[in-house]
Amino acid sequence: MRRMLCSVLIFFAAAVLMPTIASAQEIRVYVDGRPMNFDVPPTAIQGRVLVPLRGVFEQLGATVDFDARTQHIVAVRGSQSVELTLGSRQARVNDAPKLLDVAAFTINGRTMVPLRFVSESLGATVQWIEASRTILIGSPGAAAPAAPQPQPQPQSQTLSGSIVAVSTGDNPRLVVRANGQDRTVVVMPATAIFRYNAETNVGGSAPLGALRKGDQVAVDVNAQNQATKITATYRVPAAGKIASVNARNRTVTLADGRSYVVLGDADITLDGAAADFNAIQSGRIARFSVIEGTNQAYEVHVRVPPTANTAPPASVAAPTIMSPSSGATVGSTFPVKGKAQAGAVVVVKVQPKLLGQTAQAQTTAGADGSWSVNISVSAMPFVAFPYVLSAVQIVHGTQSDPVSIEVTVQ
Repeated sequence: MRRMLCSVLIFFAAAVLMPTIASAQEIRVYVDGRPMNFDVPPTAIQGRVLVPLRGVFEQLGATVDFDARTQHIVAVRGSQSVELTLGSRQARVNDAPKLLDVAAFTINGRTMVPLRFVSESLGATVQWIEASRTILIGSPGAAAPAAPQPQPQPQSQTLSGSIVAVSTGDNPRLVVRANGQDRTVVVMPATAIFRYNAETNVGGSAPLGALRKGDQVAVDVNAQNQATKITATYRVPAAGKIASVNARNRTVTLADGRSYVVLGDADITLDGAAADFNAIQSGRIARFSVIEGTNQAYEVHVRVPPTANTAPPASVAAPTIMSPSSGATVGSTFPVKGKAQAGAVVVVKVQPKLLGQTAQAQTTAGADGSWSVNISVSAMPFVAFPYVLSAVQIVHGTQSDPVSIEVTVQ
């Protein structure tokens, strides 16, 4: 059964054939001369510009039916109809078979389809103006839209607020909520990214994937909506003993009465090692990182109390990384050395700045606090942008804040 487009939580996007354009460049879209505003900015991928098309189809008066089971899409405008299937180049226009130059697919839950094919099949026209990086879409019967006059570019600014979402990978983005409005900014390989504990000021260079929903953030944004610098801060509540756990609604209550809801995609560790929700058990000690202003935890560090009578430390200082130095160039396998508390477990991680993959190594600090590990990124896809190297130490189940630097891998 067909539904109006505005009631469907699917974003159509399309590929307009044109010369290759950098995805970070600003691209404007006009329908019948009216500018379109999108929650996700137009993006160039493999020489094609992709734009969210919900507003475009609303302007063209189209309706859409999406069958989640068969992944089949039908767009209808008047007597015109277009049928597409995710992952297939085969399509139909008014029941006549057509071949797409690129198959329909999804990115971050949004359906992507060729704009020129769909819009022209529905009777609309599409123009690309190279000089102003503008897409003009005209519906049937409408006067040919004039090219908009160049608008003055906004000046660089600092955007302050809280992180709503982080997207790593081929199209790295950061969504920031400031003054009640969400804004998406482009993250580039050259973007300087930092994350610090707001109370201890421990931290340093960070990969984009280390930023968390709820972090407070200041983002320097240039005129092209690119982040030139991101500085994020977080707060970690004091640890507490777990009194009860409700696995059904993922609610954890501490002995002092505080309760937290553990998000489904929360990062959970048990004594410093990656774990799942089952690690959260009564009698254990847990520390929660929460979205500011809520009790929703996006990170939970759990530790088993030691059997000895000695109480575990309330906090542990971050270790130091002595080698390599920040900004150094290393091979795909390289040694990392530093200092920590004697006998502490030291966990070292390295990951590309804008991707989510992580390599990890672990060791124990010697009697003098020295530690050393060899870590390898050879199993990761090679990327040209920097890698972030971080280290934490764990003492009697209590984990420190991370300390981190950037390196270049050859």
